[in-house]
Amino acid sequence: MLDWIKHFGGKPDHPLRDAQAAQEVLADLPEGVSLETLEQLSHWVGSVRDTPGFACDDRLAVTRLLDQAATVHAGPLFNQFFSKIHEQDRATRKIWDALCEYWERLAEGYARCVADFEHGEKGAKNVEGEMPLALARALRAASMRFKLCHLRYVGIEAKAWAPLYRLYAIAELKQFDNVPVVAHAREAHTTVRAELQKIVLLYLAAPHDLSPVQLELAFRILARFAISAEWSRVPQAECNFVVYLAAGEPPMHLPAKEAAGAHKRFFGGGQALSKLAELRELCDKNILSEEQRFGKEFSPAQIITVIKHLQVHLGLEPPQRRYARTETVAEVSVVHGLKPICQRVTKIELGSGVSLSENMDLKAKTANIMKLVAEEIESTPETWVQKDRSDWGLGADIPPDLGKWAEPGKLCGIQLHGEKVWWVGIVRRMDADTGLHCGIRIFSKRPVSVWLRVLGAGEHQADNWASSSGSFSFDYMRAIMLPDALKSHEHPVMILENKSYVPGQLCEVMMGAHSRHIKLVEFLEEGEDYVRAAFEWQQPGKG
Repeated sequence: MLDWIKHFGGKPDHPLRDAQAAQEVLADLPEGVSLETLEQLSHWVGSVRDTPGFACDDRLAVTRLLDQAATVHAGPLFNQFFSKIHEQDRATRKIWDALCEYWERLAEGYARCVADFEHGEKGAKNVEGEMPLALARALRAASMRFKLCHLRYVGIEAKAWAPLYRLYAIAELKQFDNVPVVAHAREAHTTVRAELQKIVLLYLAAPHDLSPVQLELAFRILARFAISAEWSRVPQAECNFVVYLAAGEPPMHLPAKEAAGAHKRFFGGGQALSKLAELRELCDKNILSEEQRFGKEFSPAQIITVIKHLQVHLGLEPPQRRYARTETVAEVSVVHGLKPICQRVTKIELGSGVSLSENMDLKAKTANIMKLVAEEIESTPETWVQKDRSDWGLGADIPPDLGKWAEPGKLCGIQLHGEKVWWVGIVRRMDADTGLHCGIRIFSKRPVSVWLRVLGAGEHQADNWASSSGSFSFDYMRAIMLPDALKSHEHPVMILENKSYVPGQLCEVMMGAHSRHIKLVEFLEEGEDYVRAAFEWQQPGKG
């Protein structure tokens, strides 16, 4: 009898049975941002999703109200989590858990509304015009949860893809997939397809190779430009990736000679990559407007670094592993930060009587060393467990309570067990699915620490686009020469102190009577405390 009554106009047995009831309940929520309130709203989203008897239009209206109410809490709580992402304490993990659960439930809540509409449930005809928005918001919520997983270097479970593909398949069937909508107030138009493209492109862009700050920036960049990516039902020249909607598998690189199919969708960077190239050029010329920066917290150097990463991994020829890895178990000493590394690698000090040739071979003349600055050795090396190794990389397990600083992009010094020399590398990949594992790319096995004296700083002050203050403040700066590193456009590569790269800047390599001049010619990458750049040697009298 109860089901019969509900079928002909009854309301479900739920305190938020319709929009009016939901507004009354939400009005009693305490003011201010609160994790407890978000958890309560998350619970309601789940219960509205699961409770039978809701008319389609009522369920969607209540879900949207809960979404709106939770936004007040979810945004600031995400910022709180992000600001403490390195602390790995219980409070930060609790916020992460709550946000993951909320965005997962919200995605499923909107998906339930879409399913009710698809099945022609009561009130379905009233919400047909709202379905593109409901679909877009479902995928947006899923993308937020995916981002949280990427930020903690936790893999995306295989079962997470099928619900997303099902939503997109419904959107295509109803011709909602390319309908412009504004997902949230003060946002640019998006589409259901663009929301899915953002998810799959970020997944394929090697997010485990990005630091949390870089990953957040990549997320914002793709949110703006994913709508311009190429998407097709048949193979196209600019489509180098594919999704199998019926299989529910992660997106993947397009196999050779893949034929079209009813459930296959082919995609690639397309015009999105062209627009990224234009944005990168604006950054290079230091004419990027504040509105284009994706947030005041991101410098042009950071934007260039992330754009280059996206161009490499989403381009038509994404990188492949070049060196075979062999398994090995051994201890390895690791230290992070430019200054501690400079203190441990081979050093050339002022008055050392050491010459550095253009091919960066060292030639020692005397052992008379006078340090430019007397300083104490910083940082105690940590001992990690090396698990595999290639010619220019290694993988290591990080023991519990160690490596709290570790994230992609961190500069590190590496000393193999039983060896005296230190290498220079960078954390390139993190995996926290089972324990904490990282992959390290080796820049150089015979790095050389030097001091640079900046020449002509005054005339270049206005060009210091990488400096947060807009002025050039270095008289001397640390640098690490990488004599055996891959060259960039035939130019040797070095590592400098962060915020120190100025295009065309002249510097003197401090080596006493054997000093040489160099010119910075290409910005390659910015990390937390370093810049990797290409340079060229200057002939006497040149520059």
